[in-house]
Amino acid sequence: MTVKEEMNMLRNELKEAVTDLRFLLGRGYNREGCMVFVGDKYQLDKEERLILYRAVYDSKTANEHARKKMAAKVISGKKVAIDGYNVVLTIEAMLKSEKLIQCDDEFFRDITGVHGKHKPTETTEKALGILVDFLKGFNPQEVVFFYDAQVSLSGEMASLTRRMLKESRLNGDARAVRQADKEALNYGEIVSSSDAVLIEKSEKLIDSAGELINKLFPEKIIKLPKRLVML
Repeated sequence: MTVKEEMNMLRNELKEAVTDLRFLLGRGYNREGCMVFVGDKYQLDKEERLILYRAVYDSKTANEHARKKMAAKVISGKKVAIDGYNVVLTIEAMLKSEKLIQCDDEFFRDITGVHGKHKPTETTEKALGILVDFLKGFNPQEVVFFYDAQVSLSGEMASLTRRMLKESRLNGDARAVRQADKEALNYGEIVSSSDAVLIEKSEKLIDSAGELINKLFPEKIIKLPKRLVML
């Protein structure tokens, strides 16, 4: 069964939960409390709750996020900060045929939840290669990858990334740092990430992983039920 076919078979309870959560968030209710309430009401499993958490937003927040999202071509001649684990792990999920969600704010996110326990593999190297080639195609001035140092083997990730940047002759660097999101915000002109915290704090972002998913495996994208228009 393909991901697209699986999406068409999403439980009606999850679809109803998406609608309810959008409404409650739009009315200003606390996100965490709404998540528990809606998840319990429809008896959602762990994966379904994660889909809600990562993908569903009220209209105002979704529109604010989407307004900041730029096409990758804007990085031409610019300094670009890459939220390392966020972007690379989403591309890895794509290569592993994991679920990939086109969220309410138009950013793409996976639901693997492996950030804190990631170990570089051949798939990681392939994901990095795809990403580096993608970025190089837009001729940025420089790209710097920031990895969370508290994640084990982040130093290896930075070293692997530096090697791949050098091999591709793309000007850039990779660093394992204490606060990857803060470092990314303080560097460069554009950030590549789908992390909601970074989106809130940034003014211009690209969704590198999302563009690659759309380009290479559009059939793997899970889309949420359309938002109802309130008259």
